[in-house]
Amino acid sequence: MHVGYTQIDADGNEIKVFGDTWGQCVKVPDEIDTPIGRVGPPQVDVDYGGHRLVARFKVPGELQVIAERDRRLALGFDFDFNDARGVHRIGTTSDDMDGWDEVTAMAQAAINKGVPQTAIDIVTDTGPVAITAMEWQDVLFAAALFRQPIWAKSFVLAAMTPVPEDYASEPYWS
Repeated sequence: MHVGYTQIDADGNEIKVFGDTWGQCVKVPDEIDTPIGRVGPPQVDVDYGGHRLVARFKVPGELQVIAERDRRLALGFDFDFNDARGVHRIGTTSDDMDGWDEVTAMAQAAINKGVPQTAIDIVTDTGPVAITAMEWQDVLFAAALFRQPIWAKSFVLAAMTPVPEDYASEPYWS
């Protein structure tokens, strides 16, 4: 589709600019490929000749909310061991979560075998640390307290009609 732009001048004023004003018309796709599928971005900023040009697209929808949820889930959280190990940043990216499955299986097996004090070596975003199978349960509980509110708020946002343009702003997620 061919679009017009809102140009922001040096004083911060918005000026409507269309392709012919610059001597050409810019072709912008209706949708773009992203890791979560084909989506229409809510906004694209273009620097053209020292001017900031803004093209607005479709209003945000469920896919944008899912992408924001995934971004927030991947940020990680701090866990305090309440001993000499101190506070560690626990990673929660997709790759981290794959590793969590391995640790969780080992911890559960140790608990089931009656050896809950079995040490498990892990590497957090802070560094290597040894934890027991029971301490891993504490990490899992802390993770649920960090992650579950993000999931819940994403469901509320995705159900809104329309999804607010500022869906990624903190008030919707805190």
